Amino acid sequence: MLAGVCLTFCGLALAQDQSAVPEDFFADRPAFSPPEQAARVPATCETVRTQLPSTVPADARVDMAIKGPVSLIQTDGTLWYVAVCSDPGVRILCVTYSGNELKLGDQVILRGGYNRQDDRHVLLDPCLASPDRGEASGED
Repeated sequence: MLAGVCLTFCGLALAQDQSAVPEDFFADRPAFSPPEQAARVPATCETVRTQLPSTVPADARVDMAIKGPVSLIQTDGTLWYVAVCSDPGVRILCVTYSGNELKLGDQVILRGGYNRQDDRHVLLDPCLASPDRGEASGED
C-alpha cells in the first residue's frame, strides 16, 4: 500500500518538474505523443524524417512510435537493442527489456521516449518493441 502511494506521489512530482510541450508540437507529427500515450499513427522509415523536431525541451519527455523491419537486434543479457531503418535514412534504436522473440526482418512497432542523438540517429528509451500485427497502418 505504502509503495503505491509513493509511486503515485513521486510520479506526480516528477511529471510536474518536466516542461510541458505545447499541443501544436504534435499537430504535424502523428508519430509523436505526450509520455505514455499512443501516437495517432506510427511513422515509417520513409516518413520519419519529415516528422523529426529540431528541438524538444531538455527536461520534457515526448514519445515517438515507428514501424518497420528489424535491422538490428542484440542483447547484453539485461537490455535488448532493437533498431529499425538503416542507411541512408534516420536509424531508430529502441532500448528495451525484452526482445519479444523478434528476428532480423520481422515487422515491429517501437514506442518510447524520444531522444535525437544526431542528424541520423534517434534513441527511444524507455521503449517497447512489439511485433507489428497490422493494427497500425503507418499512413495518414
